[in-house]
Amino acid sequence: MLNDKAIKAVNSVIEAIKESPEYMDFEKQKKIVKDNPKTRDLLERVKSIQLRLMNIPEEERNSDYAESLQDEYEEITENTAVYDYSRAESIYVTMLQEVLGSIVESVDL
Repeated sequence: MLNDKAIKAVNSVIEAIKESPEYMDFEKQKKIVKDNPKTRDLLERVKSIQLRLMNIPEEERNSDYAESLQDEYEEITENTAVYDYSRAESIYVTMLQEVLGSIVESVDL
């Protein structure tokens, strides 16, 4: 259980995250996607392709199957809304990883 000081610190970090340009841009892109079923469907396809690509064994990474998935991924991400969402999501997640990494590195386990 967190003590009061830790709770205040966590709340400060949450507030700083919510005020960050990375968070605000991601929230903006989420709303755009939420309001557009076609973009939502395309993003689901992108996530499915990414998962399939990640699960291809190393020795099959240059296969026709992998290449066709990569081609499909590139074609879908030419859609501006899909690209903008994916980019905003990646930047936001990277920021969160950096915040969490800084906390973990600063605490002696």
